[in-house]
Order: sequence, then C-alpha cells, then structure tokens
Amino acid sequence: MTQKEYNQAIDLWADDIFSFAMYCCNDKERCNDAIQEAFAALWERHEDMAIDRCKGFLLTVTQRKIIDSIRHDRRNVSLDESTIDIQDSTAESGHLLETQTTSPHEQQDLSNAIHTAMLQLNERQRIILTLHDIEGYTYQEIAKMQHLSHSQVQVTAFRARIKLKKILQNSQTF
Repeated sequence: MTQKEYNQAIDLWADDIFSFAMYCCNDKERCNDAIQEAFAALWERHEDMAIDRCKGFLLTVTQRKIIDSIRHDRRNVSLDESTIDIQDSTAESGHLLETQTTSPHEQQDLSNAIHTAMLQLNERQRIILTLHDIEGYTYQEIAKMQHLSHSQVQVTAFRARIKLKKILQNSQTF
C-alpha cells in the first residue's frame, strides 16, 4: 500500500471505524485513541497490506485496542455503573431506525432505546451485531475477524437478537 492509498483508507473508513468503536464502548475518547492506534498499526504494516484488507484490519485492531483499554481501566479503577453516561446515538444507529415510526421524536426515542439495549448485551454479542447488521459484514467475514467459527458467529448473533428483543419489549420507552 502506498502513502496515497493509506490516506485514501483514512478518508474512506475513518467514520465507519469510529461508528463501530462507539458501538463497542460508547466512550468518545477511548474510541479516538483506539482508532488512532489502529491507523498507526496500519501504517506500520502498510508495505505488506493490500487496500482491500484494510477495513477488516482496522476494525479488528480498533476492537482489540478498546478491549485492552477497558481491561487496563478495570485493573486500575473500580467503575461505578451509575456514573456511566449513555450518549446520543442517532447517527450511529441509522440502519436500526428503519421502522414504521413517523415522527422524528418517535425515531429519537427508538434510537435511544436501541442504543441502551445494545449496551446491555455482552461485548461479543454487541460487536457481532454491529459488524453484521450495521456494517454489513457476512458471518464468514466476522468469523475470520473474531477468530471464531461460522456457527459460533451465527449462534451469538441469534442469541443477541433474542436478548435485544426481550430488552426492548420490557422497555417502556415505546
């Protein structure tokens, strides 16, 4: 990959990588740090990397950097769940808003409910749903990225959707 292709990769995929990172951890600073480290890692391997493999590489590295950061924080700080701020996710959950709601207010409420429900899924479920349903990756591609079998990815996605449905049904938001 040349420097021009590297810059093109940044232009093409920075927003997608950021959106994915926000679904993973919902912490803008942590996401920005992870993305910066992912693009630095891409640059370190740019001579050996084909442009068509960059996005998957960036998603994988970003996810791992976020996980490392969370693990590091858990070792050093005890988190109080009542202080976690759930931020607005309308832009990130655009594909999930393809429903029959009519008003922007209803769409905003639905978006918030989906985002809150996604945060209640475990990390693997959240990542697999994000990669498949939002980013559009196939189960086979996700399996390669996550170092899982195809069937593990399908089962995890299925269970995540069931759990998400239950969470949303129990929610009194809509």
